[in-house]
Amino acid sequence: RGRLAADAPSAPPASTSRLPPALDILAAKCKAAANVSLLSLCPLSGGTDVGAAETATGSIDWDAATPLMSSSLWSRDGCKWPPLAGTIELGMAIGHGRTSTVYSAKLNGVPVALKCVAPNADKEAFGDLATELVVYQDLRDLQGTLIPRVLGHGVIVMRGHILAAIAMQLVVDELRLVGDIRERAIHNMPLQCRQAALATVKAINGRGICHGDARADNVLFTRTDDGQGLKPILIDFAYGFGDATEGEISDDFASWADILGLDSDDY
Repeated sequence: RGRLAADAPSAPPASTSRLPPALDILAAKCKAAANVSLLSLCPLSGGTDVGAAETATGSIDWDAATPLMSSSLWSRDGCKWPPLAGTIELGMAIGHGRTSTVYSAKLNGVPVALKCVAPNADKEAFGDLATELVVYQDLRDLQGTLIPRVLGHGVIVMRGHILAAIAMQLVVDELRLVGDIRERAIHNMPLQCRQAALATVKAINGRGICHGDARADNVLFTRTDDGQGLKPILIDFAYGFGDATEGEISDDFASWADILGLDSDDY
């Protein structure tokens, strides 16, 4: 999280297994896309659990996809992961963390941040993405205002790898800084902006939910609708949790106040 990522790894060798008839068409599309510069993802039809990637860099590892083909809906860690519906155009990796990579993308033509983790990743890695999805669902009434709007989630195939992904509203951050430099810049922002960010945390805490990862990289400042000011958007709920105790909420709030250069006792 918070660091630029290198491009995704190159594709594994193409599988030589025979595809079901419904997938032959999609395999042909993959081959026909050899001159396409962007990686495109489109869902399979017929209630399958993966997407077919069209890419100039390699073919789909259908052998890896086969175990998921037998069910119409994949479930893990309490979350349902259907095929991610729609057509996706994948751009560059814009963020990389311990458990996931975030790509700029378009979902049915709409700009999104596509947060991905391999479903076969270790339990902790996948658990973070599942946790984030649950928290976003619990905060659905704040989506699009105080936190990004979730536009879809599900299973895709990218360069031969089966991935679980969350497609979220792509937020344009005006600070464009990371780490300690970003935190210092936030401390120098107008008081009103920092208070608004802390009010966002308070609204989330008020629902019994802790963000759990207070860092400068996890609060973005984007333009208001009229373009005249900045508004905070809280992101990255991989460490979030609900049913928080008063002590946990107090600690979460105080941690964010410190990041924002404010005294939690004043609020």
